[in-house]
Amino acid sequence: MQMYLQFGHGMMAHTRALLSTWHSGGAILSPRDLTAQQLQRVADEVVRSGAESLLDPQCYSTQADHYRLTTHAYWGIVARHPNEVFQGGVHTAELLRELSALGQTLNVSRNILPLPLAAAVTDDYFAACEAVIEEAPQHFGQSPVLGTIALSSAALLDETQIENLIERARTWNTVAGFYVVAETPGAYLVENPLWLANFLILVSGLKLIRKSVLVGYANHQTLCLAAANVDSFASGTWLNVRAFQPDKFFTTAEDEVSRRATWFYCPQALSEYKLPFLDLALTAGVLDRMRPDPSLGSTYAAPLFQGLPPSSVSWGSKMRFAIS
Repeated sequence: MQMYLQFGHGMMAHTRALLSTWHSGGAILSPRDLTAQQLQRVADEVVRSGAESLLDPQCYSTQADHYRLTTHAYWGIVARHPNEVFQGGVHTAELLRELSALGQTLNVSRNILPLPLAAAVTDDYFAACEAVIEEAPQHFGQSPVLGTIALSSAALLDETQIENLIERARTWNTVAGFYVVAETPGAYLVENPLWLANFLILVSGLKLIRKSVLVGYANHQTLCLAAANVDSFASGTWLNVRAFQPDKFFTTAEDEVSRRATWFYCPQALSEYKLPFLDLALTAGVLDRMRPDPSLGSTYAAPLFQGLPPSSVSWGSKMRFAIS
């Protein structure tokens, strides 16, 4: 399983540092968080690092109005023809033509198709997906394409809808794989086990039809999907790239006040903890058991394990994830 970076605002330095170390994996670029010039610069750096550059068109809602997303040339087509871009015909072709040209400029090797968020998996949803999928070969040629499967939390909680989606995906022969993102019922971690169970059913079904699967907006909670042999996981340093929330593509979401919190990721536990909980671990005499194994090759968290209460240690933003 390959690790990819789900690009978010303020992640340029992280992306550069990690991919130059990995020499593998890749980054899913975000038009919401990068201007056209920044997209090109980051894509060039990703490719030079030996990783794969992918572009998520982020066409989950044709009504999205985030101020950076709407500045990109292809989004002008979505804005002018919101009711036609997923119906086939001239405007679908126009959108895919623009994205194909952008993908060539960014040197992407696989193209993520712009498919809408499914509030529910219905015949209308299938028709929208198939209008894009059927048109795609006219613009991307022999280059492999990934079909976006973006589901609302309500859709993912309905096993019948998931099974119908898997059966319909069997007929989408021209896509090489799927880019799968699922809305979380809450802001971050999911407490409903049915959501996670159905997510596992979905990716398992897609793998059984011999398609590659890239799971976006992943976090430690969805690592269990590796049991389905998914090909790639994409995650990032901020909450809004570690849990899929469609509201982030609207300007109003950016106006909300958000307070940063510092977290430590414990690889042994496949979980993360705020620093006061590490203080409790120190008091209980178990903090050293949370130290990352040296074989992982990471010393970023070393200052937290020097015998002092972790919350009292000066642990700068370059050495941690500041999650907002």
